[in-house]
Formats: sequence, C-alpha cells, structure tokens
Amino acid sequence: MKKKLVSLALATILCVSLIVPSFAAKTYTPVWLGKGVTLEDSPYFSAPLTAVRKDGKWGYTNRLGQITIAPQYEYALPFSEGLAAVGKGGKSGFINTAGKVVIPLQYEDAASFSEGLAAVCKDGKYGFIDKTGKLVIPNQYEYVYAFNGGLAVVSANKKWGFIDKTGKAIATPQYDGCYNFTAEGLALVHKDGKWGYIDKSGKEAIALQYERAVPFADGLAAVRKGGKWGFIDKTGKVVVSISYDTVGAFYEGLARVCKGNKWGYIDKTGKEAVSPQYDACSSFSEGLAAVKKGGKWGYIDKTGKTVVSPKYTYAGGFSEGLAVVANAGKYGYIDKTGKVAAAAAYEQASDFSSGLAAVKKGGKWGFIDKTGKVVVPLEYDLALEFTQDTAIVQKGGQYALLNITVGGFTDVLFSSDYAQAIDWAVEKKITKGTSTKPPRFSPDEKCTTAQILTFLWRAKGEPEPASTANPFTGIKESDYFYKAVRWAGEKGLVSAQGFDPEELCTRATAVTYLWKLAGSPTAQDSGFDDVPAAADYAQAVAWAVEKKVTKGTGGNKFSPNNTCTRGQIMTFLYRDLV
Repeated sequence: MKKKLVSLALATILCVSLIVPSFAAKTYTPVWLGKGVTLEDSPYFSAPLTAVRKDGKWGYTNRLGQITIAPQYEYALPFSEGLAAVGKGGKSGFINTAGKVVIPLQYEDAASFSEGLAAVCKDGKYGFIDKTGKLVIPNQYEYVYAFNGGLAVVSANKKWGFIDKTGKAIATPQYDGCYNFTAEGLALVHKDGKWGYIDKSGKEAIALQYERAVPFADGLAAVRKGGKWGFIDKTGKVVVSISYDTVGAFYEGLARVCKGNKWGYIDKTGKEAVSPQYDACSSFSEGLAAVKKGGKWGYIDKTGKTVVSPKYTYAGGFSEGLAVVANAGKYGYIDKTGKVAAAAAYEQASDFSSGLAAVKKGGKWGFIDKTGKVVVPLEYDLALEFTQDTAIVQKGGQYALLNITVGGFTDVLFSSDYAQAIDWAVEKKITKGTSTKPPRFSPDEKCTTAQILTFLWRAKGEPEPASTANPFTGIKESDYFYKAVRWAGEKGLVSAQGFDPEELCTRATAVTYLWKLAGSPTAQDSGFDDVPAAADYAQAVAWAVEKKVTKGTGGNKFSPNNTCTRGQIMTFLYRDLV
C-alpha cells in the first residue's frame, strides 16, 4: 500500500455530529470481514471507504464490512476529494467510490488529491493533474509533495522550491530542504547548513542564519543558534531568548523548555510560567501537564501548582477528561483531580476516543467506558482506537469493524445526525428496520410514499381506518402499509386516484404530510429561493421552518424535489412530534 510518493491524505468527515440524548442506548457491534480480508496496514477506518487486502490484492470496504470494491489492486490509497489512487500492473490511476476508473491507470506513480490536484509520475518525472485527468503542471520534477495552501514543494536538480497551481515557480528549486507554508505565511527552508524562512512571494523574510529551526506554529517558531534554542515571531524578532538547551512546541499557550537538564514552561512572551525544576515533562493537554520528579510522574496546572503528586512510573496526556497512568507495569486512568477512574489493572491502555478506551488484560483487548466499566469484552487479539465511531479489531486472524450504534441497528452510528430520531422511533415502535440479520435500518435508502405513511400511522398509535371500504386500487390487505394508506387517505394526505406506494417521497411531500396532520396552520413565508409563494407546498415548508423541522439544504435552498432518505424522514418526524 505504501508508495514512493507519500502525500498527506485529507481527512473526510462522513458523519455530522449531534448531541444524542441520554435515552439513546449505545450498542457495540462488530461487523466481521470475510475470511482472509485484512486491515493490518490501517490504523483506523478512513471514511467513506477503507482499503482492505485479500490474497495480496487491495480493495475497499464500507463501514458495514461490505466489500464494495473488490480486491484487485497492487496498492490502494485512502479516498480524498472523492477519488482514490490505485495501482495495477505497475500502473497507477484513480477510481471513484463506486469503483469506476475515472482517470486511467497510466502513471508510474500517483498520490492522493489535495486542493483539486494530484501528483502523478511519467517517465520518472512528477507533475500534477486535475480531477478530469488533465495535466495541469507538466511532468518535470524529480519529486513533489501535495498542494497545501495553494503551493506545493517540488524538487529539481536535487534542490527544492515552491510552485503555485499554475505551475509558476514561487521559489525556484535552490534549497536543500523546504517545509510547507504555515498560517503565518512563512515557510521554513535551509541551505548550506543554515535555516531561515521565505514568504509566499519567494522572498527571504527571515535570513538563513540559524543552525536549526522548526516551522511556525501559533505565531512563533523555535530556532537554534550557538547551540541554544529560543523563539522568534514572524518578523524575525527574538521573543524568547535563545538560551535554552532544548525546547518543545507551544500547546495551550505554553511551551516546554530545558535548561541545565531541568524542564519547565514559558509563555509566548518568554516569561517562565513554571521555572525549570523537573527531570522531564510533557506538553499541556486539557489544562494539565505531566511532570517527572524523583523518578515519578505527576501533573501540574498552568500556574505550576501540583494537581496530582508525582507517584506514577508513567503518565500520559489527558484525553476526554482522563489520562493513562501506570505503576508496576499496570495501566489505569485518573481524572483531572487525580481520582482513579479505572484501576491500574491493564497490560496496555490507549487514550479515550468516542468515550471509550482500548485496554489489554490477559493478552486480550477490549474497551472500557469512562467509569472503568468493560463495555466491549476483552476478547480481541488487537483493538485500535475509535475514529468516527468505528474501531478496527481482530480476533483469531479475522478482522472486524467495531461500530458504536444505536437502536440495535448495525448501520446507525451513534454520532450520526439521524441517530437521535431513529433511537426514538425504535423506542416508539415506529420502525423495525429493513432487516434483522444483520439488524439494519438503511438510513441512506430512498424513502417511498408507503414507508413514510406507515411511519406516520405508527407514530399516531396505529389508528384503525374509520371506514372498512378500500378505495385504493392496487393495494391489498396483506400489504404492510394497507391500514396506514387507508388512514392517510381519510386524513386527506393522499388521494386514492393514481396512488403509487413505491413512489419516492420528496422533501416537499414529507413536510406537506406533517403540515396537514398538524391541521394545515398558516405560517409566514419561508424565504427559500426555490420555494415559490404560489407552490402548493409553500405553506407546509414555511410551517416546517417555524417548527424547526427543517432548516433547508443550505444556500437559502429547501430543495423541494429532492428525494428523502429514510434517515431524513425519521428526523423530520422526530423534530415535529417530540
């Protein structure tokens, strides 16, 4: 999977965060991959699809463990900007999430897309293409890195420089090394053993004068001169005297510094917030830092006050309010007051993520919650940290994706924007999902008219139709929606004439049903650009906005003709009825 050309993969966020109420019961569901399918090179699930390997070939799986792109490639990079670089037969190209080759496999090497461009190699030289496969920057460089902030680091004649997205040289290759530009608008470069900084015009903003330096972060950069370290601002002014033996980066406003083999902390003005007095220390995290004194670790706050006295052989950083600590080779967790949250009983322990931490005991891994309770049994040979409510686990040589779900469904992630609604719907017996083995709700499936009417009918308590007659042709008593449709007809939601239960439900139709059930109240204009005042659904949309059933789809649009998914429908119902 690893290629000569390494680029930074852009993080793709699939799930929209939502505060899920206390009634939402979490379930931890392993979705086992097929025999021989491995995730051994994957530290976490990379949405929307993660590369998997079988019989030496790479493909992709979704979060449900379904192999959506068959293993067939010699390498496969994570998806970025909708495309993934893959290789076969010694050639590289790009596929989309459907597995379709959209840029032919014709390159000797290819990297992930970044800022709309991807590096590719032909005849031993690198250039850049756009998402149509058009060569935007000719193949003329020995090596390149991904675009970052509109500029890319490139190499020619064993020297480094910068180009923009048109291929124009911002800084001709002349340096022995370059780093990406930071938020300060400066890039670290070095030549002939001297380090300094250039601006985005390629001009030397801070002369190459230092023995060593690091990129800017939070407005300051660490530099070394005369064997000592200090900090400069983006004008080159020394703001922290170059007098320390070693320094660390600024975190939460403070940086670690070492003088005379003792460590302390300074603020951004150079003032010693905590005088050097510790044998070792870590960066601050969540307001506290681990410090070592007398061979033991404890924690201090930003004033230097000891919060947890030194008594541990190991002390990690805080994550989600808890930190890993150890004594006698056993790991546990404490909170910010030093109170034990989970006894030191584990052989290994990870940081908390998504409210859970992976721990190892008796040679097996599982997960605990913040109370120290084992919520995922210690039965795995491998367990990695959760990312976006999914963790990679392995047992007996077989891999699985462990998902945090709600409602008992394997495909409703705890952090998804519809989790709250679906959990409520299960509790109210509005839905049973689309399958039981495995239990799935199919939130991304398009919702039919029959489905939404059934959901509404169940939400209203499954009332019996007032009439025994069936005015709807084409539906029969054995249909799951039989009573729901007849009831909906009596409520004026649908007409018996031309009713099609398989017709897809639009956003306009969904809010109209809810509006009519509410008594068709009047409401002020919604203000959406795509909802004409004369539209038969205009009042329904306006009412839905007032009721906070919907905020639209963005850009002052409601998108009335867009088909609703099952997850969206359930969210509408929840917002209206709860």
